[in-house]
Amino acid sequence: MKKQIALSAVGKDQPGIVAALSKVFFDNQCNLEDSSMTRLKGDFAVLLLISLPENRTPEDLRKAVEPAAQKWGLVFSMRELPPGEMEPGASGSLPYTLVVYGVDHPGIVYRIAQAAAEERINITDLRTHVTPGPQAPLYSLAMEVEVPGARGAGAFGKRLEALKKELKVEVSFKAVEAEEL
Repeated sequence: MKKQIALSAVGKDQPGIVAALSKVFFDNQCNLEDSSMTRLKGDFAVLLLISLPENRTPEDLRKAVEPAAQKWGLVFSMRELPPGEMEPGASGSLPYTLVVYGVDHPGIVYRIAQAAAEERINITDLRTHVTPGPQAPLYSLAMEVEVPGARGAGAFGKRLEALKKELKVEVSFKAVEAEEL
């Protein structure tokens, strides 16, 4: 049976981290299936989903990653996925993108994420960024979400319109076209 590992790591940003980690996976015949890696100010964060070959155990991978993590100053954790978590995302859900933009203030992510949770919308990717603006810092939030059907998209769209006014932000909520995937 296929074994998958979720690995997260964070450390000071520096050139070579991705090469060092991917070399460990390559040397151990692991397949890097899904990943998200990004710089957050002066740190670099890594989230990976790795498939192990049949001749490797999670402990083998942990021992292989430790020297690279130590050399590059990374704090990492690993978790083996149980079979139920290895299934693809929710069937029947529709992919959407959501972009929120406005003057930076506390609560934007919370209010949008809470509304999504209440509508049973799964956030599959979320990125935020603060940039200098002419009068005040500007905040951008980009999300990829899975919506449980067209009816759910309509209800969430109405909630976003109300939040747009309340939070004083611009909002774009669009279905992802098949060719965009």
